[in-house]
Amino acid sequence: MNYSILLFYPEINREIENKIKSYLQHGIKVYAYTFDDIESWKDDPELGLALCKGFLRADTTRYDSQWDGETVHIYDGQVERHDEILSFLDKYSSFNKEQYILEHTGTLSHSIVKAGAGTGKTTTMINRLMYLRHMDETLRFSEMVMITFTNEAAIHMRTKVIEALRDYYELTKDSKYLLWTEEVGSMFIGTIHGFARVFLVTEGERFGFHSGMDVRGYKHERKKLIEKHVDRFANMYPSDYEPFRKVPHYQLTYALSQVIEKIYNKSISLDKVIGMDFGTDDTRFHFLAKHVVVDVLRELEQIKRMDSALEISDLISTLPSVYGRLKELKMPVRYMFVDEFQDSDEVQVSFVSWLAPAYACQLFAVGDIKQSIYRFRGADYTAFQQLQEQLEEKGQTVRQFALQKNYRSSRKLLGQFNALFHKWKERVPSFQFTSQDELIAGLADDHREGIQTVSMEKTNLKYLLQRLHKEDTAVLVRSNRDVQEMVQNIEKSGFFCEAEIAGSFFRSLPVREFYILIRRLTHPRVAKERFAFHQTVYGENTVTVSELLRAFTYEENFALKLLADHDSLNAERLKEISAIQFLEETIRRCKPHEVHAKRLYRTMRQEFPEQDKMMQQEEVRLQMREYEMNLEYLLYLLKKQFGDFQASLYDLEHYLAFKMATDTEETALKIEQPISHRIKVMTVHKAKGLEFDYVLLPLVQSPFIRAGGTELLLLHEAQKWKLGYRIKWKDKQSVNSIYESSIKDENAETIAEETRLLYVALTRAKKAVYADTSATMKEYGRVECWSDLLEDGERLAVSSAVLPKY
Repeated sequence: MNYSILLFYPEINREIENKIKSYLQHGIKVYAYTFDDIESWKDDPELGLALCKGFLRADTTRYDSQWDGETVHIYDGQVERHDEILSFLDKYSSFNKEQYILEHTGTLSHSIVKAGAGTGKTTTMINRLMYLRHMDETLRFSEMVMITFTNEAAIHMRTKVIEALRDYYELTKDSKYLLWTEEVGSMFIGTIHGFARVFLVTEGERFGFHSGMDVRGYKHERKKLIEKHVDRFANMYPSDYEPFRKVPHYQLTYALSQVIEKIYNKSISLDKVIGMDFGTDDTRFHFLAKHVVVDVLRELEQIKRMDSALEISDLISTLPSVYGRLKELKMPVRYMFVDEFQDSDEVQVSFVSWLAPAYACQLFAVGDIKQSIYRFRGADYTAFQQLQEQLEEKGQTVRQFALQKNYRSSRKLLGQFNALFHKWKERVPSFQFTSQDELIAGLADDHREGIQTVSMEKTNLKYLLQRLHKEDTAVLVRSNRDVQEMVQNIEKSGFFCEAEIAGSFFRSLPVREFYILIRRLTHPRVAKERFAFHQTVYGENTVTVSELLRAFTYEENFALKLLADHDSLNAERLKEISAIQFLEETIRRCKPHEVHAKRLYRTMRQEFPEQDKMMQQEEVRLQMREYEMNLEYLLYLLKKQFGDFQASLYDLEHYLAFKMATDTEETALKIEQPISHRIKVMTVHKAKGLEFDYVLLPLVQSPFIRAGGTELLLLHEAQKWKLGYRIKWKDKQSVNSIYESSIKDENAETIAEETRLLYVALTRAKKAVYADTSATMKEYGRVECWSDLLEDGERLAVSSAVLPKY
């Protein structure tokens, strides 16, 4: 049984159509190309369905007398002697030669795939997976591993594999595809950290790893250990601690926490940290830092050993100490796929390059150097180069592929992109862009907007949003702080946003108002707490600030007396039930989500009476549900935290105050269904892997490199790690020798990273990009912000279509 067939017929007749249908009914994928018109195939029930599902790839190609009268049949990608026709089809039709060859390539070499933005790398991986499973009857999905960058990507990939198999069953009614669907459940599809855990538990059992091993965070314990070892250092080395005696303790703790976080991001093991070069500086912070960091990590390792647990970073940093000692392997791995490989760090690259020969499996690593934007997490944009070198050192054969046909952006956009990117490489040496990186149009379209430059001051922004707010539009920025700024700017114009900010949950309105409710109960005689409570959804919110000022007297409790008649909270009930039960009763009685919705709608109508009333009503309903969801989730977290323990109000207050001040991970819940009137606002990092009809780029003048602040560098030279730092204290700073000698190169790398970030931002767009920048070209000078890179482009036009007519 064949997996696929590629057909070329100059003319198409009914017999050929029936032959194609027969192939499809037997589960054989068909690539069909002709000089003939095949538009009617879309209306044929069988052919139309196959086209929709991707089992039939068909197109009309440009006429060429060289191929008139020729017919071509290529089974299962056996392309010998057919290179010329494949190149012809690739150039003059939708056929993608590189993708086709990659899907059908043999199993004797590893594949490194450089996939430009929008070139269908996910589709290519799924097709490759299906080809392997069809062509080898002995192969099982459990013998294939697919490593993704995020858990979301893993879920998406597994869903795509299952959908493909269900489509095969729908096409053929062959029950084997139902069995294969069940088989996918035993296939590992997950992050590198998830696979590292499976590897350690399976292969490292004799080194103390086991299936009951817990993976958890130790942030709180780490903070306590830092405080402990700073105090110990102060007692052991009083003269060395003297320069820091007047530095607030929390500043020292925070700086050392940042150093450890940087080490974790690079997956550096304890033995490497012990040998790390901390440089020297006049304040001798290098001496304090090395002592405390090593002692903290050493004691933390002991605690984790006693707990039989690891942190996420340990899953990677522990690997070299295990796989270096393994003689026999248990896991049946025959094929390994690694997505977004450009985001791997040095330890991860070494692990993957060890896995391939150790398991004698074929490696398929795909990604795009130009989309390497996670350097702050330890990613190394030279990962592909490292991988190839390490595999070849082990005697492995590696083939390189380049996917260039873009199936996302308009032809106009791609022309501008390529012009921009070629210029960038001249001004930013670390930004790599060659002819093999150029994006080739894979879509036929007539979108002529391209990249437009628009000044996004308040009036223009409002007109732009008026035109695009119901389209598939995203506002992309560099940081969470920028997200918050743009959400405020957009909402001040009367429009609504969908913004996901990491760590936003404990600072969301439902949590803050719940916290104020608790403070009202724990500080019943404090006027400011009572007035803050009065203004929340749990209070009446009838007494204004003006009324409070008019009622002012020198009597100490005047505000409490004024608010006494506007407070229906029955605190006596706390004597009968637990704090959490009381709070749940209060929520049921007050219905805070409904109160929030009513007040919100009233405010909207007052501030934006000209705005679409139906849209405002829909937004209020959504926000009411989201308020309720987040409040329910908060109660769940509190019960999970305190268990059956009857937590007091003070316990709850202390817990929430700590989480509101420190939590940077928990994200506020949002309704997941698409909401057409909401404008998506997100960082470029969040947008990676997504696509939108329109992309707006405001705040393009923000500088890449800001003066002042704390900076940490981790460098790997001559098999040794080096830490560079500049740390700002209250009235001085600590700067070590490594920082001073390396900061120039580090700034160059930062500029390259920001350039790649802009590459990702631009290539999310399908129809148009609107950038808040000048159309004046800036040919020379240092690249300091996104605007400098956009002004360096070609054929940028000032937009007039979206601006008001005067």
